[in-house]
Amino acid sequence: MKKGGAAVAKKRFKIPTTLDETYFEMEFNLQSKNGVGINKPVSAKIIVSVLFFGFAWFYLVFQTFIGKGGIPLIIGFSMAWGILSMLLIKSDKTNRMGLELTLSMLNYLPKSGRYVPVRMNDSVYRVQELLNIRDVDPEDGMIHYLDGQIGHAYHVVGSASALMFEQDQHRVLDKVDGFYRKLPVGVEVIYDTVMEGHVVDEQLQAVAETKSNLNIQSKGLIALLDEQHDILKYAINDQQGLTSLHQYLIVRAPSEAALSEFENLLIGDVENDGLMFRLAKTLSYEELERYFGSIIKAAH
Repeated sequence: MKKGGAAVAKKRFKIPTTLDETYFEMEFNLQSKNGVGINKPVSAKIIVSVLFFGFAWFYLVFQTFIGKGGIPLIIGFSMAWGILSMLLIKSDKTNRMGLELTLSMLNYLPKSGRYVPVRMNDSVYRVQELLNIRDVDPEDGMIHYLDGQIGHAYHVVGSASALMFEQDQHRVLDKVDGFYRKLPVGVEVIYDTVMEGHVVDEQLQAVAETKSNLNIQSKGLIALLDEQHDILKYAINDQQGLTSLHQYLIVRAPSEAALSEFENLLIGDVENDGLMFRLAKTLSYEELERYFGSIIKAAH
């Protein structure tokens, strides 16, 4: 969009409504023109749930022994029923009602449901179920999910910065908007931002190659390279005191064709202008092993 010869970035962004919603996800505005009522839309499932718990209260109070127990019993039951109804009907930020989380809560109550053993002699199925990953290909690091989808994990570096000029910010926002519009159908991307130490495997390999390719066996150069190796390995490599923000992108695709289409889109952005991603490196099997290992360690 152009305005006065300059690019104008979007002012608002939203998450589009999914196509798999049912009639229970429909939202209604219960506020009158005078401003009386609830000031935000209410979904149909909440309205139905309120009616259900209301009718259930009337039935239990007037058709069972509760109504015959006297005023104190009715008041006590009504308070407990109201609190229970509110907990089950209340929605979280993802629009899931407490009633929908009841099964997850019941699975979490036993101690066995809160701990996943990861010893060498334990069954791997619990870990697979937790991560939704069946296995990882040792050759190219391709992730095979339990539901049949495939994917990769990338170490990504963005180009956005608080110090960018306004014109560059507009270009980045427009590029991000266009990137997601071009995502193949069925492809899901997940971002994970973590604080971790620096991994300098590539730098260590470069020092080793430089040392092996020396034309002149100089004691001074060899000592200098050995010093660089020791600094990288013992002072910088994965040290907890030298942590920084690292961002990972995990992609899920229904087929190899969709995964290749996404990778072409990702590589195209990096190689052309790098507005959204300045760097995107596919994680190898060893790097994925280290990444998932850090997740499991953080859960302890």
